[in-house]
Amino acid sequence: MPKKRKKDRKAPQKRASVRTAPAQPARLELVDWDDAPERDIDLLDDLGERFPAPVDAVKAVQAGERVEWTGSIDGSTMRHRVLLADDGTAVVEQAVVVGGPIEGILLCAWHQAGEQGRDRMVAGVLAALHDLHSALRPVLEAEIRKVRPDYTAAVPQPFHEEPELHGPGMPVFGWRLLHPVGPDTTWEDTVDTATWNTSQAMSGVLDYYDHVPELQRAELARLLTQHDVPAVLCAQCGSPITDRHPRWTGTWITPDIDAGPFCGDPYAAPVAPQPVLGTLTDQEFGTPHRPG
Repeated sequence: MPKKRKKDRKAPQKRASVRTAPAQPARLELVDWDDAPERDIDLLDDLGERFPAPVDAVKAVQAGERVEWTGSIDGSTMRHRVLLADDGTAVVEQAVVVGGPIEGILLCAWHQAGEQGRDRMVAGVLAALHDLHSALRPVLEAEIRKVRPDYTAAVPQPFHEEPELHGPGMPVFGWRLLHPVGPDTTWEDTVDTATWNTSQAMSGVLDYYDHVPELQRAELARLLTQHDVPAVLCAQCGSPITDRHPRWTGTWITPDIDAGPFCGDPYAAPVAPQPVLGTLTDQEFGTPHRPG
């Protein structure tokens, strides 16, 4: 499993939770990078604390409980949960939710598509996610084969589901595998390593996958556009942008928490002298983004 690493405080913190219903969710405490002891956040340990094997979790689900693990480790959100099919068979879903640059591009495209174009956009996103993972999977597989020469990566399926209750209104997109559960299935059998590592590759937090062209913003936008997803990047700074957000209609903005909604590209504005007293200039207001 990926290990916890110390890095920038602005990066997403490691987090994980195991949720059961009606039992109270058991959550791991969020960590502070400078103060927290080194430890792994391990879904196998977290699930195994209550359910020694998937078949035990299946029994809990059959009794009406919800068994679900969610977490992130230097990457986008992952989910492990036990599901029952209509015919009564049980599976463990291993899912990775899109994050990083592609999440921002999709969110802006969701606004660009408007009410009339969103059904078409969902179909295009799923097709693009299939192509994206097809390009990424050999890279992940090659990494794992350095220590497991006989390893073959599984092929996860793109999915979408209802928006998060407190999210931005866009459906949740990602990839998932469904692992059948039998009497001898272990939790280790329900984890495909390459699918797990997709979380790190997609997050954009670390630079491990900067060499993969398909993960760069321009290439992501090109791929989505090929599938009729209205992805737009700023010609000045390369950020994903939309001019159809209901609070900013007609103004090109980006969902950037750190830099703000307007263009922060220093090359977009002429060089101005700094004030003798104080630190701010009018340039701190930024400029509107410009579609490329």
